[in-house]
Amino acid sequence: MDATSERSTGLRIAAYSALILFFELAFIRYTAGYVRVFSFYLNFVLIATFLGMGVGLLSAKHVERLRWLAIPASLLLFGAVWYFSRVAVIAPDDPNEFLWGIFSTDLSMRRVPLAVMVPSLFLSCTLFFVPLGALLGEQFGKLPALRAYSWDIGGSLVGILTFALLSLFRLDPAVWFAIGFAAWGAASLSRRSFAIAIVVIGAVGSIAASREKGPREYWSPYYRIDVNEEDLATKIDVNGSLHQYVIDLDSMRSERFDYTRVVRRGYLLPHDWVGHADTVLVVGAGTGNDLSLALMRGAKHVDAVEIDPTIAKLGKELHKQRPYDDPRVHLHVDDARAFLRRTTQKYDLIIFGTLDSQTLLSGMSSVRLDNYVYTVESFASAKRRLREGGTLVVYHRSPQQYIAARIYQMVGEAFGEAPAAYFGEMNLFNVIFVAGAGAARVPANPGLKADLSRPVRLARDDWPYLYLRDQTIPGHYRAALASVLIVTVLLLGLSAGKSLKTGFDAPMFFMGAAFLLVETKSVTEMSLLFGSTWTVNILVFASILLMVFLANRLVSRGSTPGVRTLFACLLGSLTVAYVVPASDLLWLGTVGQWALGGLMVALPIFFASLIFSTLFSTRAESTSALAYNLLGAIVGGVLEYSSMAIGIKGLYVVAAALYGAAYLFATRRTLDPRP
Repeated sequence: MDATSERSTGLRIAAYSALILFFELAFIRYTAGYVRVFSFYLNFVLIATFLGMGVGLLSAKHVERLRWLAIPASLLLFGAVWYFSRVAVIAPDDPNEFLWGIFSTDLSMRRVPLAVMVPSLFLSCTLFFVPLGALLGEQFGKLPALRAYSWDIGGSLVGILTFALLSLFRLDPAVWFAIGFAAWGAASLSRRSFAIAIVVIGAVGSIAASREKGPREYWSPYYRIDVNEEDLATKIDVNGSLHQYVIDLDSMRSERFDYTRVVRRGYLLPHDWVGHADTVLVVGAGTGNDLSLALMRGAKHVDAVEIDPTIAKLGKELHKQRPYDDPRVHLHVDDARAFLRRTTQKYDLIIFGTLDSQTLLSGMSSVRLDNYVYTVESFASAKRRLREGGTLVVYHRSPQQYIAARIYQMVGEAFGEAPAAYFGEMNLFNVIFVAGAGAARVPANPGLKADLSRPVRLARDDWPYLYLRDQTIPGHYRAALASVLIVTVLLLGLSAGKSLKTGFDAPMFFMGAAFLLVETKSVTEMSLLFGSTWTVNILVFASILLMVFLANRLVSRGSTPGVRTLFACLLGSLTVAYVVPASDLLWLGTVGQWALGGLMVALPIFFASLIFSTLFSTRAESTSALAYNLLGAIVGGVLEYSSMAIGIKGLYVVAAALYGAAYLFATRRTLDPRP
């Protein structure tokens, strides 16, 4: 193949890889935005992407037939999202976890079991990515393995950065799909009829997405946000569930209505207990309810921390008291933990607003976006930011007794003494926890104290699962994962049964499973160090791709040690990462965290990438080797849920075991001629 042909093939590989990453991120956001319960299953789209790509790669010789699968698969996926956005998805009652918004109070809606919705959406997503996997596989086999892989990684980086740019400008799905399908059509110009068909499908998807859009719908980097004006307040929904109300808390106007009077008095209770506070920090500032009352009570300096820029913007536009326009208020669009760690300001009063995010940290993790805010370490960091005589106030809507007990005991451990607690129906929250000087003025309730003191497992940075009752994988996840595995087995059996029996590549399979776990652990640890914002997630994913690219280039130049040495380095770096958790580095400054924390997280990924590229370079069938690696990643995606039982750090142990299996199979096949 001459240089021009090789470059053309490489560009096609990059184009299909970019499309796969772009559509994966788009459907993670789109499905969760309109099928509200799917917000808690975001990594199922990731698993579906791997499965679809794997099936497509293994079936690349049938690419001309599979290419046309894109048309019905796209229609099926858009149709599934449309249908499940209009029904009430019901999960079996599971005492081990509380999920916001999983039940609908609208009795007129058709009710569909969770066991139907999850496999239906999973299968729809999987089928969508099969043609892209086949198209990628068709081109992949035309180049030497490592060269093709470099183009693949480069294209993936383009895909993730393109979607990040669209998120930065807060564009909605109609734009995503118009761009994505137009790019697919441009990459398919050699098949003119297909290119026209896929662009038409993109137009249909964009029109459908635009018709779904409500009159006051916004897309932030985290949610689909809907604004609805009600009689007494402005309602803010995220991904179809109630998130918060923008309430007129003016003393005269609010007292005229029962609802606003109850809410205002609930917000004011802690201020009565605390007394005057000159400096106030509100984390989870939202649309500004807490801010307006802090200003009314005479605060001179208020730091407002809100992770979602769109929600903060809506607060500026909609709140009657205009708290964000007050010169005393300083808005910080940031993660709460990151702000608490970086600020040098001391406060008379720190308020934790109702922070439940109703979505996951990323498409790779079962950790919720806000979970690292509700840990012992988080409350301890808040204590360090209080002035002498300062007070911490935590508002929360705790739907289960064990959740309230967990927060109560976590605050108590962080402060060295039990906080005060006040229960009451205050509409937006039902419990207030007070620690520090203000706790002494909260009315005593011995019975409530006894209830909240019953033993519960505390949420810590290694097990940040506020809404899990116990250290276990809840039944609804087990059922959903079982349905995913059934779909996976059936699809693989139908599409690649014979090749799986005769050509199974165990080293590549186990490498894929382990790498997914290490990658997930990296995302969660970097979120802990630098914040759970979408920009941190994008930077982490981009950094991982750059490390994989660098490792691939080093192997292609022959400047790396043998597989045995690399496995030893990999297992050593995993051991260090396990023994020294990221939370132990939080005392370092920003430079130290980036240097040591980043290095500790990066080394396992780098060594794993070196091993993968070394093994990959020996494969005669690079396309099938990549397919088995992706199929292994499906197992890794399923095993990620084990962190609910063994903790986040335990993922390194599981990954080490999988890498050990990869080593045994790789060395048994004597793939590495070097010692």
